Amino acid sequence: MKARWPKPRLWDALQSLKLEFTGVEWKEPLARNSNDTIYHHFPPVMSLDLTLPSVEGLFTNDDEEVVKLFIPEQFLANLQTLTLTCDWDPASILTSLQFCASLQSLSLSFRGNLDLYFVGGTLDGQLPEDGLLLPQLRVLRLRYATPSAISGFLEVVNTPSLQELDVSFEMIPDGIKSTVTGFDDDILDLIERSECEIRRLKIHMAAFSHSEELKIILQGLPSLTHLLLNNAIFDMEIFRNLRCNEILPHLEVFEIFDCPTSDRRKLDILCDFFDVYVNWDFEFSEDIEDIKHERPTIALKKLYVTLREPAPIDFERLEHSGAQFRRRDGAEVRFCSIPHDTDPPPDRTDANWMD
Repeated sequence: MKARWPKPRLWDALQSLKLEFTGVEWKEPLARNSNDTIYHHFPPVMSLDLTLPSVEGLFTNDDEEVVKLFIPEQFLANLQTLTLTCDWDPASILTSLQFCASLQSLSLSFRGNLDLYFVGGTLDGQLPEDGLLLPQLRVLRLRYATPSAISGFLEVVNTPSLQELDVSFEMIPDGIKSTVTGFDDDILDLIERSECEIRRLKIHMAAFSHSEELKIILQGLPSLTHLLLNNAIFDMEIFRNLRCNEILPHLEVFEIFDCPTSDRRKLDILCDFFDVYVNWDFEFSEDIEDIKHERPTIALKKLYVTLREPAPIDFERLEHSGAQFRRRDGAEVRFCSIPHDTDPPPDRTDANWMD
């Protein structure tokens, strides 16, 4: 293959690169071994944020051949962080990822493409029996994907170093949730195949058709330290008769944004799960005991819950007098409300949510 550049260039010292191609006619060659591809001109960065045109405009009028993702292997080998917005041919996406041996963080956005399917046969070549290996990957984020696309992708990868899984089932950025079925099998199969320990789990915009699936996920992830449920629909009953210190002994942060219920009885089930007592009817003060006297020692440091108005709770009184309080062991507990017509909380993709 022709050398990329015989002489050093000033921008070869760059460590990260962000490119967005939208509203342009894509004329990249279709052959992987082509020397004319734009990617040969990229500096050997360690971090790439690449947004490619939507697949809708990438069919030729003659033979309807789909433009595939072809990035040189030597460029992919350097990457430690890849953020890719691409709903192109899934085989070419997987084929590119197989050369990312150094990748530690991967974020994929599929634009809600209903025709995107990841199955074992979509890799250009033979898929290894134990899956597409990403040996160094620690963080995996999937965005704007159908439940079937997310399920298919998790079925074909092997991530032995994975610590954080961040999945959004939002099809398009308008607040529409996807009905999720079988996600428990997807996660637990990935863990068994990869022999990894997921410590941070974030689930956005999911309507669980069976709340027991979420319960199974939590029971199957005893190594979790951080859990975020953002705009997820499930029944709080899954926490009944369970205790955090028993099934999630290492959990430090639990956040529920746009809680699926504001029923006090349901919220009490959640509080019982964490051995936290909240008096919803009376004002709090530093002199009022709002914590159970006898409780097990748990790792929990933060419990945040936001609920949508209207709610059968006097939040004005609650927020002014004790919406934020602490267990005696120092765990911070906060309940707050957001206006009913407020847009859903944005995806929290930065690392601050783990603090």
